Amino acid sequence: MDRPVTIAKIDSGIVIDHIPAGKAFLISQVLGLNALARKTGDIIAIGINFESQSLNKKDIIKVENLSLTRNMLNVVSLIAPLATITRIENSKVIEKHKVEIPDRIGDVVICPDRFCITNHEQVLCKFSIVGKSPLTLRCHYCETEFFGPLIRYKEKS
Repeated sequence: MDRPVTIAKIDSGIVIDHIPAGKAFLISQVLGLNALARKTGDIIAIGINFESQSLNKKDIIKVENLSLTRNMLNVVSLIAPLATITRIENSKVIEKHKVEIPDRIGDVVICPDRFCITNHEQVLCKFSIVGKSPLTLRCHYCETEFFGPLIRYKEKS
């Protein structure tokens, strides 16, 4: 079945494309895009289950008037390692690149070790990336290594 699917264009902002199907809402929650939209009134469009040659199905996020910080790019790379970031200004593509998984990540993930100091005191979490496929993290404080469903992200409301 041929069905045309479109998502609104933005004049300025960013497009996060090639997100594995089902991950767009997680990225939105971890980046706090809902709160950002409430605060600024800018448009955020999230498309789910678009056809993709490389992923079969993919999600897309478009955010008006937003630039991604290094920390935000790191979050996207952990959740969607094949994602593409496109920066748009005046309805033209200014920059387009793939995300890269960093060697270290800051306070965006929760250590799964319930005895870790990060779960009992006001300490910013730090993790090393010890494996990229599957994504495996090591806590800076308790040295617990974990991957898969044990990777839980801190969500912003």
